[in-house]
Amino acid sequence: MMIRKFLCHSISVLVFFAFGVQAGQLYRYPDENGVLTLSRSLPPEAAQKGYDIIDDKTMRLIERVSPAPTEDEIEALKAEQAREAERQRQQALEARQDEEARQKQYQYDRTLLLTYSTEADLIAARDRDIGYRQEQIDLLSAKLPKLQQRLETVQKEAAERELSGGKITTNMQKRLDAAQEEIRVRKQAMEKYQAEIEKLRVQYQQDLERFRRLRGIESPQD
Repeated sequence: MMIRKFLCHSISVLVFFAFGVQAGQLYRYPDENGVLTLSRSLPPEAAQKGYDIIDDKTMRLIERVSPAPTEDEIEALKAEQAREAERQRQQALEARQDEEARQKQYQYDRTLLLTYSTEADLIAARDRDIGYRQEQIDLLSAKLPKLQQRLETVQKEAAERELSGGKITTNMQKRLDAAQEEIRVRKQAMEKYQAEIEKLRVQYQQDLERFRRLRGIESPQD
């Protein structure tokens, strides 16, 4: 707004000097000593400090022109405009994020209601997903004792060979490495399935609570 006033002010001054003073108008402005002065012409330095346009017959104030903004004021205005632009950008960003969140929630709710007809359907799906992974963990876990026993047997053979002054053969080292790797892979798979189970428990609980809310079903008391 200040820059616009500054431009308008400058244009007004140019117009005045190009076409002269309109008849019936006086200019009132402070001189170099700060004393208000009336004149039919407007000095350039007075135009920069602000002035009044007065009807020379009635002495009525026609228009008050504000002083041109200083460099500091212009810089302050630019900084304020930059802050306002950033504020508007943040508002637009938040509005877009809110809309995306609403759309995401709508799609989630729609999928939930299309996937499960009843609460029992959702619970059954949860139990199947978690049950399958628990079965895999049980199968992997059941074979670990044999694998551990096999590893200990090979380790014992290797230790006896070294105690007798011999060296571990290439075949024995391969057996050791294979046994250790199989145990590692199975334990890693068990950890993966367990992490999936924990994630599913959280997700299905969220789904169940949302489904109940959408269907207007009260949650059972613990």
